[in-house]
Order: sequence, then C-alpha cells, then structure tokens
Amino acid sequence: MDGHVTSVHWCYAAAFAAEFPDHATTDEVIMPDRRRVTVAGAAAAFDLALMMIDKRLGADVMTEVACWFQHPMVRGEGVLQKIPTPRVAVTVDMLPDLLSRAVRLMSKNLEDPICIADICEQIGISPRHLERLFKKLTGKSPLIYYRNMRFAAARQLVMYSNRSMREIAEAIGYSSAGPFRTRYREIYGLTPEDDRRKINMFRLRDTVPLPSGAAPLGATVS
Repeated sequence: MDGHVTSVHWCYAAAFAAEFPDHATTDEVIMPDRRRVTVAGAAAAFDLALMMIDKRLGADVMTEVACWFQHPMVRGEGVLQKIPTPRVAVTVDMLPDLLSRAVRLMSKNLEDPICIADICEQIGISPRHLERLFKKLTGKSPLIYYRNMRFAAARQLVMYSNRSMREIAEAIGYSSAGPFRTRYREIYGLTPEDDRRKINMFRLRDTVPLPSGAAPLGATVS
C-alpha cells in the first residue's frame, strides 16, 4: 500500500496513524486508488460489493441484492464516514460550522493540546459563546469535550497497539503515565492495562494487536 491512500475506520484511526505515521489515509468509506481499493469497516465492504454489482450488472440487480440483505443505503465513492463525537449521540458532520472547525482544531492538536482561547481566536468566536454552543449541542464544555476526544484517541492506542502507557500518555499531551492512568480510570472505569487485557481476551490467544508488535508463536503478551 505504499504510495496509496487508505480508507481507515474511525475507531482505528489514531492507532493506525501511530503505527503508520507516513501513510496517507482518508475518512471516505470507499477509497479507490489506482489498482487498490480500501474500505472502512465490514459494512463498507458490502457497499463496495454492491457498487461493483451495479457497475457490472446494473442498478436493478444491485438493488435486488441490497434488498435480500436488508441493506437500506448504499454508500459509494466520496462518502465520508459518520464519526461519532466523544460520548455524544451526534456525529461530527451534524455539528454547525463553528463547532466543526473547533473540533477539527482539537483533533489536530491531541499531542500538544491547544488552549480554548486559541481555538476561539482562530475561529473568530468568544470563549463564552463557544462554551454555550458546546453545552447546547454536545452537553459538555469545550474542555471536557476536548479531554474526551484525547482519551478516545488514547484508548485506541491502548486497545489496538503495543505502545507503553508512557508513550500513550505522551501521545495525548501528558508528561508521565501516572496522571494519565488516573484520569483514564475515572473516564472508563478501569486502568489502561486492564482495558488492554480485557480486549485481548477476545482475540486469539498469544496474539498482539498490530503487525509491528507481533510476538513469536507461543509468546505471552501482557
């Protein structure tokens, strides 16, 4: 996939970026790039199959197949994923422009957190107005929303990478693992180490989340 843009599901985006920092990715559901086509998730793979049926056999056949599987909406090329906002029952694309711009700035500054005043200055809004908008549309203050976003990214690294807790803490702006571990437990109800062990219970025994950390057969992964 070197030199090709890859579609990555939103729930793995942070872990993928950490594992392959030089690899170009997209939020598009289906990403055709020359002789490579990637999709974001299992449902997107079915969308791709339907799109191929449409091109080969026509819309009537594609619609019939979609009905067989009770697939209500076919997503084609250029469609972006619906990315949930942290702990809020809306997706990012449902937010008004000002909040979307603020969220994009937050997402670009996970490792070196940007202060709310700087966000407000860049999008041309007062901190008080931003506070009201966030409370009204997400139920959370900008600071809490931003913190949840950073920890959502950290949790991806906990669950889908083999990075140490110190490295993960640094990836979202913490200087050490101690405070990160405490706040993680407050948010998710368990330590990052316990969270990693819990997700690994549902994988094949003695495997690891990502290829770069793959252990020899029979090795034990904590």
